[in-house]
Amino acid sequence: MDLDFEDKFRQAIKKISETGELYAEAKGQSWQAQELKGSILSSLVINQGDMPISRAETIAKSSEEYRQFIQQTAEAIKKELKLKAEYEKWKSSFEALRSLSSLEKATRNFTE
Repeated sequence: MDLDFEDKFRQAIKKISETGELYAEAKGQSWQAQELKGSILSSLVINQGDMPISRAETIAKSSEEYRQFIQQTAEAIKKELKLKAEYEKWKSSFEALRSLSSLEKATRNFTE
C-alpha cells in the first residue's frame, strides 16, 4: 500500500473514532434532555399550586425556566446532528479512500 494512502487511512480512522465518541456523548445528552421534558414540565406544574391542570400547564410552559430548558434541548439536538454529519463525512472519506486505493492497486497490477 502506498504510504500516502496509509497515512490518510490512519487519519480517517482516527477521526471516525474521535468523532464517534463525541457523537455518542452528544446523542446521550440530547436523548436525556428530550426524555426530561415531561418531568421538567410536571415539576413546573406542581409548583403552580392549587389550580386547574390546564391553566398550571399553560403557565409552566410560558415560564422562563421552561423556555430555557427547551432552548438547551434544541442546542443539544443541534450538537448531536452536527457531530453525526461530521462522523458520516469521515466514514464516507474512508470509503472513498478505500475505493481509490483499490483502483490504484488494480491499475498498478494491470500495467505491470
